[in-house]
Amino acid sequence: MIEKEKVLSDAPKVLNSDNNPWKVAVEGDSIIGTWKWMDARFFTEGGISDEDKEFTFTVTLKDNGKWKEVDSTSSKTSSIRMHNGKLSFSKDISFSKGKTYQKSISFGIGQDKESGKVGIVESRLDTSIIKKSIRDYLKQCGWKKAGLFG
Repeated sequence: MIEKEKVLSDAPKVLNSDNNPWKVAVEGDSIIGTWKWMDARFFTEGGISDEDKEFTFTVTLKDNGKWKEVDSTSSKTSSIRMHNGKLSFSKDISFSKGKTYQKSISFGIGQDKESGKVGIVESRLDTSIIKKSIRDYLKQCGWKKAGLFG
């Protein structure tokens, strides 16, 4: 088994790639994979909607050669609409933490806020891809996923 400090220090070098839609960072004893899978402005009849969605997979290494993991998702939507001569604003924010599996594809007409491109905006998420990558790395280092009681 590779020691915890080396596993943590090598994680960003091993797991980050220009080909991956997510990034990995290390904070304390945790490897944090973050996938900002939607950052777009959508144009609808009579309105504009900004959507920002992110998935985070956090793996915390214990001193016994095992790891614990938790998922979190966040979603923020802001919109401005004109309907029957009235202007309305809305904002919706949601956050969840626990275990999740999510596969999503969404698209619409708008602007990708990261690239600035206008047209068909497509966003994809498959949580199993980022989880598998980080888990495989830890297994290659000789680490095991902790059971229910640690």
